[in-house]
Amino acid sequence: MAYYDALVTKWGTLTPGTTAAKLAQINSLTVSGPAIPMIVPTYKIYNLIDPTEFSALTAGNQQLVRDILGMGTVDGSAGTSVRARMVALFPSGTTRTALNALAASYDSPQIPWWQATIAQGGGGLVAQVQPSDLTQAGLS
Repeated sequence: MAYYDALVTKWGTLTPGTTAAKLAQINSLTVSGPAIPMIVPTYKIYNLIDPTEFSALTAGNQQLVRDILGMGTVDGSAGTSVRARMVALFPSGTTRTALNALAASYDSPQIPWWQATIAQGGGGLVAQVQPSDLTQAGLS
């Protein structure tokens, strides 16, 4: 059945084990999904700023960070002024690493393999893989 082609292919790549173990494994797999807008409350950004790195900024740049944080909610999506300014203010260090990790969770969010489309490298299914799916796919 064409609906299960991706499941059949992926099933063959799983670590050998019991059916239950392989079901748990396939349902825990993720792939990168499409980017989503990075609309975040500014406390999330505040909590990522290393105090020492903030203190090392010029007074003007400290004020710029405060201005951004004072917005309450910001759009830090790729290509926005907020992201560009934060990258410019913290070009390296702990803050930059933490900000990059936060951005990555929006730029390429991890979604369950079963839910991702075939084009995204997923299973294109509507729910987690169940034993009944294995039967319909001819895997049990």
